[in-house]
Amino acid sequence: MKLLKYSLLLFTAGTLVTACNKKLDLPNPQAIGNDLALSSDANIKQVLNGAYDALSSGNLYGGDIQIFGDLMAASGELNWTGTFNTYREVYGNSMLTTNPVILNMWATGYRTINVANNVIANIDKVNAADRNRVKGEALFIRGTVLFELTRFFAKAYNDGNASTNPGVIVRTTPTEGYSSVDFPARNTVAECYTQILADLTEAVSLLPNKNGVFANKVAASTILARAHLQMGNFASARDAANAGLTAAAGNFSLVGSYANAFNNAAYTTEDVFAIIVTDQDGVNNCHTFYSVPPFGGRDGDIVILNAHLNLYPLVDQRKSLFYDFAGDWRSGKWRDVFKNVKVVRLAELYLIRAECNQRLSTSTGDTPLNDINRLRTRAGAPTFLAVTLADILLERRLELAHEGFRIHDAKRLGETVNGRPAFDNRAVFPIPFREMNTNPNLTQNPGYTN
Repeated sequence: MKLLKYSLLLFTAGTLVTACNKKLDLPNPQAIGNDLALSSDANIKQVLNGAYDALSSGNLYGGDIQIFGDLMAASGELNWTGTFNTYREVYGNSMLTTNPVILNMWATGYRTINVANNVIANIDKVNAADRNRVKGEALFIRGTVLFELTRFFAKAYNDGNASTNPGVIVRTTPTEGYSSVDFPARNTVAECYTQILADLTEAVSLLPNKNGVFANKVAASTILARAHLQMGNFASARDAANAGLTAAAGNFSLVGSYANAFNNAAYTTEDVFAIIVTDQDGVNNCHTFYSVPPFGGRDGDIVILNAHLNLYPLVDQRKSLFYDFAGDWRSGKWRDVFKNVKVVRLAELYLIRAECNQRLSTSTGDTPLNDINRLRTRAGAPTFLAVTLADILLERRLELAHEGFRIHDAKRLGETVNGRPAFDNRAVFPIPFREMNTNPNLTQNPGYTN
């Protein structure tokens, strides 16, 4: 998705954004009013672009979602060597309620949801020819962001009772200025997932198979499959992944070389959904913290350790993508500045379908063996004659390494994380202090004080 900075209309849609009017000599954005900001087909489409812009923030899919997913489950496979204590807290599972990067994820997430809610609430003003697509994109954004907030700020679906464990706040109507702000309690984890599945299922039904650089049916099917997989709904995850692969036929395909799937300035055939970063727009925090100064990164703050490298076969392009800088190994996935940030790659759908088919002893779409060997062949790794669930889970770990999946997979699989049980209180982010201080109806997560 190409993400640009848009007009003042977006400020009213976001409601939480402020401007230094005297310095910029601009009118008060609130004075414009939502009646104008959401008054026409063209304006609503601009507001939708604003939702994409928020989604691409470094606080969300511009990098922190992926980085946090890796740092929280380092488990001796990577090391944070940077000077930013905010990220070190995440790496060490020692987060404070005042951690600003955690607050930024929460605040940007709900700002993004609010912009999407404004689009959905005014969808009847969109031209009939585009209405389904526009609504589908807004639902995709809302459902995807709610999914990420739930995974980071609430207990895993399989940790205790999802029907009573507190999730996050589910918002499906827009907030239009301070006068309309309420102070809701947290919904349950189950209620959060009910809304996530509803949004993504409807998005799948409304979106086209391909949609330029914006959300499409395959992207929505993938996030839907992720959500079902996180819940342990293997049949539904399998079917969503298979539907995504069916919709991908003729529109998306694996690139020929694993290395060519990364560090691209434009979409590849494998990019189902990605953040486009240019020298004028976009954020790639993955590059900032994974890469090194010669490639425009910081100081190579995230180092890959031998415990991870030793997981790969001797012959495997995925292992060859790592590179040595100053005596430490780095991930080559995020080497270059101004390159795409991957959100959904086609390879993930094959992995989900293979895992679920293996668990269910089915072969919907294809056999687990064929799906896994398809990826290993592309990576130049030896193919399997037979495949086990353990083989598939390791393949997923190697294929998607350092793309933000590790903590979420560890939780759903009940694996030990950084020497602690997967369901340790410190494997969940705290509700930010600012939110707790503002909203008297919020409850803090176990293990944290307000």
